[in-house]
Amino acid sequence: MTQANRYKELAALTKRADDLDPAYHAAFYLLSYDPELYETARRYVNVDGIGFTGIKRATRDFDERTRFVVDIAHNLFSYNSACKATPFEISRLGYPYLEMVCNSFYIATGEVQVVLEPGQDGQLEMKLDASRYQQNKRIQQRFEQLQKSMFADMVQDEAAEPER
Repeated sequence: MTQANRYKELAALTKRADDLDPAYHAAFYLLSYDPELYETARRYVNVDGIGFTGIKRATRDFDERTRFVVDIAHNLFSYNSACKATPFEISRLGYPYLEMVCNSFYIATGEVQVVLEPGQDGQLEMKLDASRYQQNKRIQQRFEQLQKSMFADMVQDEAAEPER
């Protein structure tokens, strides 16, 4: 089973897979990567949400990186939950966990969307659509250019004004 299939299954357990907010998508993105974590997490996903207390209890014997990923998923899902993973510890997660966690940040804000589509081999594949992020980035760059232009015009106007 691919990560895309695991992700889809977790979303389906909510009975509203087409109407989930970005916090769910970020959590499912992280919880679906590792098959063993997925098997554990799926027992705690239902129509009421994600039971992170149960997931954390059930993953006590997992490696530290996986427990940090669960903590991060919980915090992205419920912003006021305690998160033991500090920025320093996140920076030490290494590949592929660090990349997944960074992607999940963008997913949680709605800047990036998870897209599931059939691959060439017929297996479901997961892709990340960053078009909204790219659009916001272009808007920000245009805004910064406008600010620079306005500042240059102000400097030029001040230089052209006679002293009083």
